[in-house]
Amino acid sequence: MEKKPSIVQKFYSDEFKIARKGKWYAIAPAVIILVGLIIVLVINFNLGLDFTGGRIITIRNLDNTNWNQYRNDVTAILNDSDVNRFTITRIGEGDIVDLSIEFQHVRGFSDEQMNELTTELLATLNTQFPGANVVNDGETSARASGEHLLRTFMAVMAALIGILIYMLFRFKFSSGVSALVGLFHDILVMLALTAIFRIQINAAYIAALITVIAYSLNNTLILFDRVRSIEKHNNNLLTIEEVVDKSIKETFVRTMNTTITTLVPIFVLVIFGVPLIREFAIPILFGLIAGTFSTIFVTTSLYVRFEKSKLAARKRKRQQANIKTSA
Repeated sequence: MEKKPSIVQKFYSDEFKIARKGKWYAIAPAVIILVGLIIVLVINFNLGLDFTGGRIITIRNLDNTNWNQYRNDVTAILNDSDVNRFTITRIGEGDIVDLSIEFQHVRGFSDEQMNELTTELLATLNTQFPGANVVNDGETSARASGEHLLRTFMAVMAALIGILIYMLFRFKFSSGVSALVGLFHDILVMLALTAIFRIQINAAYIAALITVIAYSLNNTLILFDRVRSIEKHNNNLLTIEEVVDKSIKETFVRTMNTTITTLVPIFVLVIFGVPLIREFAIPILFGLIAGTFSTIFVTTSLYVRFEKSKLAARKRKRQQANIKTSA
């Protein structure tokens, strides 16, 4: 009885086509982005103090064994106040830990009202935790947060423009545009998943975003470098789809090795990491998966479309030239 080929053998066979099915690869990212967009329009992102402004109160010297009870007590106190958006984080893993409370500016409250609210919370928390040290660890103004957000946006846009310029010099125009669209895909999917799972956007999130862009670009460069090499020695023997399919298959192991060796420690941090580390790891997890998908499917499909459009345009020009010559 003839043995059926394995999944790996099917993937590397000439019958397995990747580049021709570009429109199907857009379905899953489109659904994720659409759901994320709806959530953003309805309830917005879960923005941290880095972008909204707010206050930080720290309760120090707490018994780690009663952490869950402390968190419930603090949550009840905050729910009874005017605070409606807050984050409670445990700092430390030993017998004695600290509890950090970050709460955002209450909409419509003046600075004086926020000061009064903070004073009331400090008094209530001191009463609730008499053996602890409750301190006000400062604030972040909404104006400074808005400037921070604008600078962050400008930095990301500058990075993307720089990447496009680099790709245009390194490869063809169609490669550069395809790579840039792939990066936008990664960012949009990452933001959509962030909105869906209510991951907080803060300074650590921006660092994760830049990290994802770098990893995605690295994989894309490896793939297009292989595409360029095959095209250089092709001599019109392979179609553009066949060139791209061959490039994907020849770089697949390297792409997956790069991704998996990064995903494994990131996944461990997501499962076992402290909250502050987890806020950095989860967005990277989202972004790496989106980046690997876009490198193999999104950018290559776009590249094939661009190249086929260029070939069709050249064919039309030749036909028009032949018609003029005949006339």
